[in-house]
Amino acid sequence: MNPSPDARSWSAAALALCLVLVASSIAKADDGEPVERMLVVGERSETGWLETPASVSLVDRDEIRRAQPQLTLGESLGHLPGVFVQNRTNFAQDARISIRGFGARTPFGIRGLQLIVDGIPQTLPDGQGQVDSLDLSTASRIEVLRGPGASLYGSAAGGVIEVTSFDPIREPEASARVALGFDGYRQYQAQGHGHSGQVQYALGLAHTQYEGHRAHSDHETTVFNTKFRFQVEDTTDLTLVISHADAPRADDPGGLTQDEIDDDRRQANQRNVDMKSGEDLENTTVGGALRHRWNAQHETRATAFFAVRDFDGRVPSASRGAIDLDRIFAGGSAIHAWQSDLLGRGNRLQLGFELKGQSDTREQRAIDVATGAVGALAVDEVQEVVSFGVFAHDRVAVTESVSLSASIRYDRVDFEVDDTLTSDAGGDDSDDLLFDEWSFAGALAWTPDPRVNPFVRIGTSFETPTTTALANPDTGAGGFNDDLDAQTSVQYEVGSRGVLADRVEYEAAFFYIRVDDELLPYTRDFSTFYENAKRSDRIGIEVAASAELIPGVRASANYTWSHFEFDRFTDGNGNDFDGNTIPGVPEHLANFGLGYESPKGAFADFDLQYVGEREADNANSAEADDYVLMDLRAGVRHRIGAWSVEGFFGVQNLGDEEYDDNLRINASFDRFFEPAPGRTWNVGAGVARAF
Repeated sequence: MNPSPDARSWSAAALALCLVLVASSIAKADDGEPVERMLVVGERSETGWLETPASVSLVDRDEIRRAQPQLTLGESLGHLPGVFVQNRTNFAQDARISIRGFGARTPFGIRGLQLIVDGIPQTLPDGQGQVDSLDLSTASRIEVLRGPGASLYGSAAGGVIEVTSFDPIREPEASARVALGFDGYRQYQAQGHGHSGQVQYALGLAHTQYEGHRAHSDHETTVFNTKFRFQVEDTTDLTLVISHADAPRADDPGGLTQDEIDDDRRQANQRNVDMKSGEDLENTTVGGALRHRWNAQHETRATAFFAVRDFDGRVPSASRGAIDLDRIFAGGSAIHAWQSDLLGRGNRLQLGFELKGQSDTREQRAIDVATGAVGALAVDEVQEVVSFGVFAHDRVAVTESVSLSASIRYDRVDFEVDDTLTSDAGGDDSDDLLFDEWSFAGALAWTPDPRVNPFVRIGTSFETPTTTALANPDTGAGGFNDDLDAQTSVQYEVGSRGVLADRVEYEAAFFYIRVDDELLPYTRDFSTFYENAKRSDRIGIEVAASAELIPGVRASANYTWSHFEFDRFTDGNGNDFDGNTIPGVPEHLANFGLGYESPKGAFADFDLQYVGEREADNANSAEADDYVLMDLRAGVRHRIGAWSVEGFFGVQNLGDEEYDDNLRINASFDRFFEPAPGRTWNVGAGVARAF
């Protein structure tokens, strides 16, 4: 459904207001306090935001927590330029996060992006990332690198998302929070942090239940996180993290046709109901990070981790819909940084390596379409993936205001499948594949003063197919699809950022990306398989600004224009899609926010988002309409001695807009659309005590 004239008026008026307010702030004299210069990890080391020659955004703890339902990572990232989030209420598929279009067409999980939590990678060696074990209640900051990160992080075509949980070095405190609201939403949280001698600790527990706005969309999860920091000596510290997620239920209501949505937006795909589509999982991760400062010039950081995952899922595929997966994921990394002078100029050199491995024991069985009963074994195999990467990064100050940085990385990703079901039509489908790739990046940054800091960046990236994407589409066969190639790309970017009048932060970027062998999904027997598009082009513009208008009142706005199309693509059925728009990404995306916080603890936030039309398939034969969303959140915090209390409420989709939250790209039988909730609400309260 198209946005109503009133909603369009709200959108235009809010964006115009933001521009006027920002302009008035710029015109004021430079008598305000300078804004805080945030630190980012865009170069895999702490670098000032203004000096980083890449598009980097940061979300702080208040933005993550303030009256938010904290159901998905999309609540925190959906307002950033260049970032588009879908699928915020179907927990069987996770929030679908895309950066500059990478990741928009994944059927579940996060792909094309590297996800890191407390220094521990959450992205598997095959490139698939999971967020179901992430506890947003303990997140203190989220940093997002938009653009190719392969030269530093490996398989990362679109960028990097790094989440840092709360820092245990803060003063001891215990807190609890309860929230409830729409469609059976209930959430209970408890956190604590403190220190004992040279040991600092933090822990968090969160339980969430959600019945869903559509039939067959129940969800329940419990996440437990702990973090310990040991100050071994003045120059050495060790951080240990342990997390466990138990999600016994996440039903999948499936996609609908437009006619089915017009008939009943809250219904589920009947096939998904009959075949009991959804998932049940447990995931445990243990990791450690060691940092040692040898002297003022040398520092070494090392990590190691181990994770196990037990997954039982169902997709509405008659031939192989019941999935039983047991996974082991482990690895480690080491980085040495050397800071010195080169020809009298500052220079920082980093050398590092990463090793990751996963072993998936996978069984898939047939499902009876009418009864949902599990039938014959269709896939029985062990899939193993090992990735190894070694990289170097150097940044040198050419002059006092000009710096040059360059990085190079070599990655080798080995896939191997051992097929133990040799009695099927395919026989023994054991197979192995090797992908290896060199990635490069170079950037020139100019920082004459805080008001303008232009940069130019060129980088290459790659993305291997995941083990799921490598599934063999041949009927009755297991093993890998040997016809798939890795996706590669080269990106050119020109940007600038700065601080005006000591109160207005802005950033702007123009990019062009050429992608070869883009990985695209298609559906057969309700299962998702992949193919390569020969070449595609992406051109985009990202602009953003935020300003403190008066003490306690802050406004922000951003706009993203994305022109993504296939250059050369003929699919396996001979269909020519040359010149078609790449599905899943809106051409126009705009956000506006206005926030208030009083010295006495009251706060309020108003957010508005406009999302343009999105194509639903490669043929551009169907599309999701554009829409406007408005959210309102407010609350109050009050401190009484060592105690503090808070109460809050939120209203999402204030205008009760009817729109599609998710697209199932190239879905069978035109079931592309997953309708979003209408107007929803949540309320909650919290209490904390300092010790």
